[in-house]
Amino acid sequence: MKAIPALLLLCGFLSTTAFGQSVSNAALDDDFSKENDLSGWKWLHDTEGWPDKVRKKAWKDGVLRLDMGTSGWFADKNAPFLYKDIKGDFDVRARIRATGSNNPVATTAWSLGGLMVRVPKQAGKDRWKPKQENWLFITAGIAEEPGKPVIETKYTINSQSHLKLRDAKAEWITLRVTRVGNAFLLSYRYDKDTSWTLHDRFYLVDWPPVLQVGLNGYTNSMAVPEEILWGDAFRFNNETFDHLGKPDFELSVDYVRFGKPAVNYDAPNPAKQWLNGVYANRLVDYSVSNEEVLKSIGE
Repeated sequence: MKAIPALLLLCGFLSTTAFGQSVSNAALDDDFSKENDLSGWKWLHDTEGWPDKVRKKAWKDGVLRLDMGTSGWFADKNAPFLYKDIKGDFDVRARIRATGSNNPVATTAWSLGGLMVRVPKQAGKDRWKPKQENWLFITAGIAEEPGKPVIETKYTINSQSHLKLRDAKAEWITLRVTRVGNAFLLSYRYDKDTSWTLHDRFYLVDWPPVLQVGLNGYTNSMAVPEEILWGDAFRFNNETFDHLGKPDFELSVDYVRFGKPAVNYDAPNPAKQWLNGVYANRLVDYSVSNEEVLKSIGE
């Protein structure tokens, strides 16, 4: 991927952080109160031409429920992804609950869903090539240990994936991804929490100004034959395997809200500071405490 010119990044940064405090963009928000209405959203399978691997879509009491089919987000593999194209800095939050299709906790390994940020690909299925996936996410659900809720964060660069798993609770949780320049901050908060927990920080210098931002979900990937799961990414993406294993994951989404981060500068000349890459680097510098970073981006 080509590096983005510093001047272009500077223009995007100044245009999106001039608010000085967190600002909601109501035109992008969705509380899913209108049944069968996903206007303003895009499905990855429609954009790129893959099969639809969501087994069921339902609306109940203002909650969108997505029953996921066999799929997985790792390496060159893809899964359901409902997104909007977002330019520049953003602060997106989604209140979600990860469950089984008919159980309070999923019974199938690697059943998770949450917030995802992805670099748009230059071509769809018809011109698919390996080693072109670039994305990150924060999800909740079940990983390799049955009955044990986790939060997963993962980032993938040129289809090389790296993940972290941490213990979680099987309850409603608000996931958050904040972009400031090319710093990406992943946080979460349970309903009873009074503050955010900063989970991970990434600095991705060559990601473009416009990214796909939205909801993902996946389940039952380990039921796919090994020669496809680990070897034939195109076939994994282009076929459905729900007849194998037992897909068991439902992502319930109360809302998705898009805003702009609050940015508190330390230097008198923020333009120069950003141009030198100092500020965004500071957000991902672990000598700076999580509390300071959260204070910078706002509640």
